[in-house]
Amino acid sequence: MTETLRSAPGPVRGRLVSVGRPGWAAGATGALLAAAIGLLLCGGLTVVVWLSGEGGTAGGALRGGAIGWLAAHGTGVAVGSTVINAIPLGLLALVVVLLHGAVSRLAAAYGVSSSVREAVIAGLACGTAYAVVLVLVAWWSALAAVQVEPLRAAFAGFLLGALCGTTGCAQGTGVARRQYLALPVLGRAALRGAMLGAAVVLAVAALLVIGGLVVRLDAAGALWSGLNPGVLGGVGLLLVCLLVLPNLVLWNAAALLGPGYAVGTGTSVTLTSSGLGAVPALPVLAALPPVGPRPAWLVVLAVVPLLAGAVAGYSTVAPRPDGARVGTLRTVLTAGAGSGALAGSAVAVGLLLSGGAIGPGRLGHTGPDVGLAVPLSIVVLAVGGAVGAAAAHYRGRRGADDAASAVPDTPDSTPVD
Repeated sequence: MTETLRSAPGPVRGRLVSVGRPGWAAGATGALLAAAIGLLLCGGLTVVVWLSGEGGTAGGALRGGAIGWLAAHGTGVAVGSTVINAIPLGLLALVVVLLHGAVSRLAAAYGVSSSVREAVIAGLACGTAYAVVLVLVAWWSALAAVQVEPLRAAFAGFLLGALCGTTGCAQGTGVARRQYLALPVLGRAALRGAMLGAAVVLAVAALLVIGGLVVRLDAAGALWSGLNPGVLGGVGLLLVCLLVLPNLVLWNAAALLGPGYAVGTGTSVTLTSSGLGAVPALPVLAALPPVGPRPAWLVVLAVVPLLAGAVAGYSTVAPRPDGARVGTLRTVLTAGAGSGALAGSAVAVGLLLSGGAIGPGRLGHTGPDVGLAVPLSIVVLAVGGAVGAAAAHYRGRRGADDAASAVPDTPDSTPVD
């Protein structure tokens, strides 16, 4: 009897997994939980700002926070006849983390079946529930002169909810890891290399933003003093600056690629010059360079995207500790270029999301010239990936030849008469 019980765990474990809750339950519940947390955070921020002021009501502050939360989804906000559609990428990142994390944890806790089908069902349920929440919030938060179009809110909520719900369930149930491990070794290496290449571009762009703030710290302080936010308002203002900081990083990534970015119609900022006009009085925008030519040494940074692609390609096909070769030169170049193109695509997605209208008139256009920056991001990093892969390939060949030449000749053991 003991042996019978010991031989049973496999089928029993399968039956226990099969009786877990369905994927749609994890997706829908995760959407409601993520929305509640996001609304509480944004509402709390606007209430803090309201407490530091002298006008308005708590209800108006909460509605303002709800409108800000909706704007993070790319819904756009209509202010009179002007539509502000710029997305604060820091807040969008928070929304994505909340959605993905909530569905992932609930899928694991509910024992959702580990299958692609359940992950897709969870994503559809998450998108549907999230869309309903966004429509209700858009209806409730509408003010006399500020409102969000419910149809746009529904579309944005479903798209983001379905995407994050699917990936969250896939991670929570182990589907994502299983699919990743099913990829060829070279495919997994290409994904890791792409992440590294994109990180190099964004890290250098972030250093440009930080350097701009350090150099123009006095200007940032003057803008802060001019707003006179007080203690509580200062906390809110600091958080707002942090939420838009990723946008500035991606704008500088566009400058590294060449086309640069604009902060208003008719303006342009590149590595060589700055032609800005008046900008909103937000302290973090002091990082933007003043009008006129920029330091000549900044032109050297134009090679960063190519080097980032080379890093991606090299790390993809770098010689392995066991000395194994990846393949022919053609295979190596394809893998390196593919890794660089993936890195460029990741940067391109950020570029697409980083711009938009931040006000009426000339402020209706900010951000990079996506028509140039997006294809350049993919092509330049792909070329760099091929170059880096070729370097790794020939380095591996030279190392193999050196190792072969270092092996001593086997002494002749034939007996001598």
